[in-house]
Amino acid sequence: MRLLKTLVNLIAATLVGALGNNWFGAWGLVVGFIAGGLAAWWVARRVFD
Repeated sequence: MRLLKTLVNLIAATLVGALGNNWFGAWGLVVGFIAGGLAAWWVARRVFD
């Protein structure tokens, strides 16, 4: 289960980071990756626990 949570987190963070990169450049990538990771962590915690 922990591996699935990590996979969901990584995929969501990567997607949001890529969108941030397209919209805002390098800083959007960093902020998007962090925001996506936090959002995915919260969702995975709610869904899988």
